[in-house]
Amino acid sequence: MQQSTIFSILMILLTRRKVTRDYLAERFSISKRTVSRYLNVLEDAGVPIRSVTGKNGGISLADDYILDKSYFSEAETIRIKSALEKTAEAFGDNINRALVEKLDSVEKRREQDKFAINQDGLYIDCEYEQAATLRPKIKTLSAAIEQCRAVDIKYTDARAFVSYRTIEPHTLVFKSGAWYVYALCRLRGDFRLFKLSRISDLRLTSKRFVKSEGRLAEKLGLEYYNELYVDLELQFFPTVSESIIDWLGVSAVRERGTKLVAAAELPLTDSLVKKLLSYGSSVKVLNPPELVERMREECARMTDLYVDA
Repeated sequence: MQQSTIFSILMILLTRRKVTRDYLAERFSISKRTVSRYLNVLEDAGVPIRSVTGKNGGISLADDYILDKSYFSEAETIRIKSALEKTAEAFGDNINRALVEKLDSVEKRREQDKFAINQDGLYIDCEYEQAATLRPKIKTLSAAIEQCRAVDIKYTDARAFVSYRTIEPHTLVFKSGAWYVYALCRLRGDFRLFKLSRISDLRLTSKRFVKSEGRLAEKLGLEYYNELYVDLELQFFPTVSESIIDWLGVSAVRERGTKLVAAAELPLTDSLVKKLLSYGSSVKVLNPPELVERMREECARMTDLYVDA
C-alpha cells in the first residue's frame, strides 16, 4: 500500500505540478505527517520536490523534471498504460489521459536510446556496421565530457602497440569518416586524438578534471595542413550516385556526355584509397595519375590473392 501511495503522489505531482499537504492527506486518507514521510522517500529517490509555505505555497516538482526513462521497465510501462486506459471512464477528469501521455514520452525516450548522441542541437543516428561497439563508447565519453571525469582506456595504436592510459576527454570528433575523442593523455601530458575503433576497453572513473584550452581547431588544422592534397576526378555509375553525393556534395557532381563525373580536392591518404576501393567496379578514378597508379597496384595485389583460390 505504501509503495502504491508514493507512486500515486508522484503521478499527481507530475500532472498537477502543485498541490498541498492537506489535499494529499485527504486524497489518500493519511496524516500530513505520513504525507511528509512519503515525500521524503521520493526525495531520497532523486525526485526534486519543492515545498513553499504561505498563501500561494504548496508542494511541486522542479519545472524541468520529467519521469526518467529508467524509472519503469518496458513491461511495467505497458501494464500501467493498460490499467490507466481501462479505468479512464471511471473518473470525471483527464488525469488518466495525461498520465498515458507522460508514459508515452518515457517510451519515446527509451526508443531514442538506440542513437549514439541525442541532443537538441545534435542528432546522430548510429545505425551502421560498428554501431554495436561504437554506440556505448560514445555514450560513455559523452558522459565523461559533460561531467569532467577521466576515463581509463586500453588503446591500440597504428603500429599495433597496446597501452593503458587515463585520458581527460574534451571533445568528440568526426573526422574523415571516423570517430575520435580529443583528450588530454595523462601518460603523455599532452592532447591527442584517439580513434574510437582502436579503444577496446574504457571505464568511466571518479577522477575529476578541469577543462583546459586544448586548441582542437589548431591541431586539426595542422594535421590537414601536413597532408598532401590532390584534385580527385572520378567517373561512376548511377547506382552509387547517392553515396557519391553524400560523400563529396551535390556541387561536385556533373554530367559529361552520358557519363557521371565528380571532382573534389582531398588529402591523398590510405583512407582515400580504401574509400574508393569500397565502391568496387562502380567507380573509376580518372585523376590524378599518382592515385590512378595506386589504385592499379592495390587492385593487382587483390587479384594476386585469388590467383590460386
